[in-house]
Amino acid sequence: MLVAFLIGALVCFASTLPFGPINLTVAKTTVEKSHLRALEVAAAASLVETLQVVIAVWFGRVISTFLENSVGFRVAVASLFIMLGFYIFRRQPAQSLQTDDHYFGSEIKTGLLVAAVNPQAIPFWIIAVAAIGDYTSLDFDGWALGFFLGGVLTGKMLALTGFIAVSNYLKAHMAESGRLVNHTLGVVLMVIGIIQWLRILFAA
Repeated sequence: MLVAFLIGALVCFASTLPFGPINLTVAKTTVEKSHLRALEVAAAASLVETLQVVIAVWFGRVISTFLENSVGFRVAVASLFIMLGFYIFRRQPAQSLQTDDHYFGSEIKTGLLVAAVNPQAIPFWIIAVAAIGDYTSLDFDGWALGFFLGGVLTGKMLALTGFIAVSNYLKAHMAESGRLVNHTLGVVLMVIGIIQWLRILFAA
């Protein structure tokens, strides 16, 4: 059980470290609002990714076939990422809040949305689950699956909490941190969208 937990935590932690829409949204929320609001984004995104792992384990091949064959869905997601990235890149950073007086849960919907439309998550976990099954004796069933999912949730939260800590440092030590995070997140989202569009065009 401990091995299942550790594998889930390590794989999810490592996969969260490269710049992506979720960790950069957490950084943006930390800089523009507060670390508590960013924790809400992180918690919501972690729950969504844990659900995506369940989908990858139980319905992996069916979902993978749908994502590959549904051109309309892929076009919509790719276009959404490009438009959202362009909007965030051009947007002026909000003034950082000095007090944390927003109601609890105000950023949960942001975390849910960003994680849900991430086009890479389910395909990544389909491959990761297959590789883990091939190279370990882990059986994705019963308690082993539960501990694996617990590790995924823990690894995601630990990695995103690290981004919150780094973003807090940027917020305190760099006046242009908001603009930097906006530009970085905008570029990453547009690149993801462009890559999806190129895959669609070359597959046609």
